Amino acid sequence: MKFLFNQIFILVSLSSFSQNLLVNGGFEDENICSEYHVNCAPEGWISTADTYNNFFKIPSLAHRGQHCVAIEAGNSKRQFSRTYIRTQLLCKLRKGSKYRVEFYIKSRHDILDSIGIYFTPYDFLFEKQLRYRISATKYVADAATRPAKGDTTWQKVSMEYTATGTEVYLTLGNFSKKDITGSTGIRLQDDFLVFFDDVSLTPEDRNEKICDGWKETKEEIYAFDARHQFLDTYVKRYINHPPDPPNIDRTVVHKVETLVIPDILFEVDRAILNQRSFGLLDSLCVSLLDKHVDSIIIEGHTDNTRTMVHNEKLSQDRASAVGDYIHEKLLLHQNIISARGWGSLRPVADNRTPEGRQLNRRVEIFIYIRQ
Repeated sequence: MKFLFNQIFILVSLSSFSQNLLVNGGFEDENICSEYHVNCAPEGWISTADTYNNFFKIPSLAHRGQHCVAIEAGNSKRQFSRTYIRTQLLCKLRKGSKYRVEFYIKSRHDILDSIGIYFTPYDFLFEKQLRYRISATKYVADAATRPAKGDTTWQKVSMEYTATGTEVYLTLGNFSKKDITGSTGIRLQDDFLVFFDDVSLTPEDRNEKICDGWKETKEEIYAFDARHQFLDTYVKRYINHPPDPPNIDRTVVHKVETLVIPDILFEVDRAILNQRSFGLLDSLCVSLLDKHVDSIIIEGHTDNTRTMVHNEKLSQDRASAVGDYIHEKLLLHQNIISARGWGSLRPVADNRTPEGRQLNRRVEIFIYIRQ
């Protein structure tokens, strides 16, 4: 029986965007704490101080949406008084690979250069170093475009990070070796606050994708509901013997291999492969036997010499014919193969010449292989 393909209009493309490797970067999902049973904190993000002081549900204050968070970078009355907010990554990073860390930040105080990010293989809640002695993994001052001094509006911070491969947690905070002292200049406020919103961590390599187990990991992160005194009790209980960090999957890298089947390997104006095509497709199938194929996208194309309806049907039928052949040879799961006909909509050459029209009559195979 002939194999039926998914004929989809939205396909995985070579330029598909990367997914955020952090949960709830906009802080819109709210946690219901196990102590007071109210929505008093963002899901997935834990503050080292009482979360009430860090979570703001004021739409006019947020960069986007309804919520944002703040950290205390210093206090005019308490020496080295700081709070940090941390989250767990959805996937482990790849050693040597580059990632883009971005967030929006604002403060009424000229202290942003000392704000930074801190990657750790362990939970920052159990950090044993004196926090003012910790050096950030990256400082805001390292960003390609540094926040403008005196600007109290939301400013975008974007920085490139090369992974060590050990990262499990990310923490935001003030990592200056010096204390912030003096008056805040704000009546009845002793905290020097810095606000964050829309935090993201994405691979620079467009072929690196979020790991397979990210949904399960997200559920586990969201399931941790201890805040306030319950969180303090949790930290005190395990401070000398912290829980092992979670064993999360590493991101997935896809290598994309392509093969173009020219018009001459089909019977004229038909979707029947001729004898000369079998050797090419057989060779392709043999090369895939020892590879982890995630998906195969097959796209048919024609020139513009016939009607649009004819061209769309011919291109679709040719793409499906190639897919049928590969499926029968490899017995691949049906969900990983998709066929689509574009008709004459995507030419690669000039349809006004015979040579150009012949180049446009083709079937392209995109094979996504997991590394």
